[in-house]
Amino acid sequence: MSHRMFPSSTRVAMRLCAIGALLVALPSAALAAPEQSDRSAPVAGATVSPGIIVEWESGATSVDRVSGRDDADTNLVQTLGKAQFQLVTPQAGQTVADALAALRDDPAVRVAVRDTSYELHATTNDPLFGQLWGLQNLGFGIGGAPAIAGADANVLPAWDRTRGIPSVVVADLDSGYRFDHPDLGPVAWTNPADPANGVDDDRNGIVDDTHGADFIGSEADSPRVDGDPTDDNVIDGGHGVHTAGTIGAAGNNGVGISGVAQDVRIMPLRVCSHTTTGGRVTCRASSQIAAINYAGSHGARVANLSLGGRGVAAFNAPVRDAFASNPGVLFVISAGNDAEDNDGATTVHYPCAYDPRTSGIPGAIDNIVCVAATNQTDGLASFSDSGATTVDLGAPGTDVLSTYPASGTLLDEDFQTSTFSTVWSNGGAGFGRASAGDGPLTSFGMNDSPGVAPTASTARQVTMTTGVRIPAGTGACTLSGLRRIARGSGGSFFYEVVSDGSSAFFNNTATNTTGSGMASFFTADINGLAGHTVRLRFGFTAGSSPTVADGLWLDDLTVTCNAPLSTPPAYGFLDGTSMAAPHVSGAAGLLFSLKPSATVAEVKSALLASAKPVVALAGRTVTGGRLDVAKALDVLVPPPAPPAPPAPPAPPAAPPGGGARIASKRCVVPILAGLSLAGAKAALSRAHCALGRVTKPRARRGRRLPKLVVKSSKPRAGSSGADGMKVALRLKAKPRATRRRRR
Repeated sequence: MSHRMFPSSTRVAMRLCAIGALLVALPSAALAAPEQSDRSAPVAGATVSPGIIVEWESGATSVDRVSGRDDADTNLVQTLGKAQFQLVTPQAGQTVADALAALRDDPAVRVAVRDTSYELHATTNDPLFGQLWGLQNLGFGIGGAPAIAGADANVLPAWDRTRGIPSVVVADLDSGYRFDHPDLGPVAWTNPADPANGVDDDRNGIVDDTHGADFIGSEADSPRVDGDPTDDNVIDGGHGVHTAGTIGAAGNNGVGISGVAQDVRIMPLRVCSHTTTGGRVTCRASSQIAAINYAGSHGARVANLSLGGRGVAAFNAPVRDAFASNPGVLFVISAGNDAEDNDGATTVHYPCAYDPRTSGIPGAIDNIVCVAATNQTDGLASFSDSGATTVDLGAPGTDVLSTYPASGTLLDEDFQTSTFSTVWSNGGAGFGRASAGDGPLTSFGMNDSPGVAPTASTARQVTMTTGVRIPAGTGACTLSGLRRIARGSGGSFFYEVVSDGSSAFFNNTATNTTGSGMASFFTADINGLAGHTVRLRFGFTAGSSPTVADGLWLDDLTVTCNAPLSTPPAYGFLDGTSMAAPHVSGAAGLLFSLKPSATVAEVKSALLASAKPVVALAGRTVTGGRLDVAKALDVLVPPPAPPAPPAPPAPPAAPPGGGARIASKRCVVPILAGLSLAGAKAALSRAHCALGRVTKPRARRGRRLPKLVVKSSKPRAGSSGADGMKVALRLKAKPRATRRRRR
C-alpha cells in the first residue's frame, strides 16, 4: 500500500474552524418583473454589459423613472427585486459616462453607478476544512510542518465552475469503504441493475453488488467475492476509507471534511486485505483485474489505485492488459514510497509505470496517470518516488486529513502533572520526571538520569505501575511518542509492551535517534492486545564512559488502537503517494463533470498541460509540475471570454471618383429656450449637435416636479462647432399659462 501513517498521537488536538459560504446566489424569484407602467421591458437574453445600476429616490414614481431613463438615453434591463433598484444600459450612440452624468443630474435618482463585477469566493462549511491544506494552503503549516501559502491543488477556484455531478462515477480500488460514515454514505455509488434483494439481478456473478463489490474478502490468503466492499479490518484497515474521502467526501454538509469532488459518486471496489501469513495488507493481481473490468463495465469514468509493487518482479502483463481493455476509464495511480527513481530498471514501480499502449490490444490508449507526493512547501515529499518519464505530476501527499476508521487513544502520558512516582515504578536507580531544558526536552518528560550523566555501566528500567485495559473487539494498537537516545560507547536501550504483568506482546531494541532534539517514533501494529491489561516498560544501560549528553529522554507517549466497526467513524492524517493520487482522481472527476462528453485522452491532457511548474519536480516528473485543478478545468473548457469593446465608427466614405472633397457638416446651436427636453434633443439632432449634460431643478420635499422646459444652453444659440458638438442644457419648470379676464 502506498502510504505512510502518522500515529494519531501526533494529531490529538485538531483545530476546528467552521467556515461559512461567502457568496449566496440570489434565487430567481428575487429578480422581480419590471413595474407595469415602465415602458421599457427586459429583453430575454439581453446583454447587461456595460450596465448601470440606478437607485431611485424613495419618492420617485414610475413616471419619474421612465422619464429619467429616457432623458439619459438608457433602456431598462431589469428591476432588481424592488422598483427602487434597476439595471439600465445606454442606448446606441450614448456612452456610459454620459448616461451616468445625466442620471446623476436627475433629482429622482439617488445613486447611479456602473455594474461592477466581483470574483466568486467559493468555500465550504465543513468544520475541518481548515486542515485540508491540499485544497487550500494558507501557509499555517498543518501538523507543525513548514508551509508556503498557495502550495496546494488550487481547488477552491475550480468549485466556482463545478463541484462534481452525481452522474460521474469514480471507482476506488483499495481496502474498502465505510458506508456508515457521514461524509461517505451520501456519495456512495448505487448500481441500478442490482438492488439489495438477495438476488443477482444483473447476472454478473455477484449478489447485491448494490454499492460496489469486494474481490478479496477479509482474508487475502483465502480470497472471496461478494457485494459488500465494507472495510471490516480492525487490525490495519482504513486505507481505502482515507483515499475515498480525499476523492469525494460529501462537501458543504457541515460535517467533517470535503473531498476534491464533492458531488461525484464513489464506487468502492475492495481489492486489498490483511493476510495472516504475511502480517500485512496485500492487493492481489487477480482482484485488481476483476475490479478494473468491473469499473469499466459499470460506468466509472475515473479509477483510483493507491497501490503498487517495486521492481521487475512486480510487472504483471494481465494487469496492464486490463487497463488497456478499458480505454474509457482514466486510471490514477500512486508512484510509490521508496524515495527512488521509477525510471530505473530495478526501481520501477508498477502499476504506475505501465503503458497500456504496449499491450497490443486494439483501441488501447495511455489511460494511466502516475502521481508523486508533494509537501506543504511544494517540495517533493521525502518518501515519494519520482521519474522523468514514468511519473506524470505531483499532488499533495503529506499530512493529509481524510475520513478514517475511529482510533481510540487508550493511554496519553505527557508528564505535565507531577504524578511520576505513582504512575511509574523504577526497577533500578535513575528514571524520573525531567523538566524543560534537560537535554533536548522543551517541556516536561522522562529521563533515565534527570539533569546528570548516567552512571557508567548501570542498567535502569521503568515500568507503568497501573495497566491500561484494552477493550474486547479492539484491533491493532500502536505505541508512539517523542524520544532521543544517545547510548554512548557500549550503551543499549529497549522498550516493551507487556500484558497482564508478564508476557511481552512487543519488544524492541532501538538504535541512536538522529539529531540533537526529540524525534517522533511509532511502532508497527501490535496485535492480540484486545481483552488484556497492558503496561509500558523502558530500559537504558549506560556505556563505560557516559557523558551528560548520553541517555534516554521520552515525552508524549501514546497508545492508540483501531476501534471495532460499531464505533463512530472519524478522521485521521496519513502520508504517502497513496494520499496524493486521490487528489488527482477527484480533479479528474471534476473535469468529467464540467464536460461529460470529454474523452479520457482530453482529461489526461488537461491535467498534465495545466500542472503548475515547481522547482522540486523539474526533471523528476513528466510535467515538472504539481496538480492545478482550476487551471485544468480552464484547459478542458476555456471560460467565456469577456465581451469585446464596441467597434469604432466607420470613417466617412471617400467621395466617388476621387472628385472634390465634400465639406464636413458643422453644429450650429439652435434656439432651444422654452422647448421640452424631447423637443430640444430633436432640434439638436437636426442641427448636427449632440445632447450634453442636462441640469434639472430639484423638487421640493413631498412634491413632484412639474413639466420642464429648456432655460438656457451652453454654448448659446448661434454658436458653432464640429459635427456632433455637445450642448449642455439647463431646465426649468414650464411656466403656467395665464387666463385673460373678460371685461
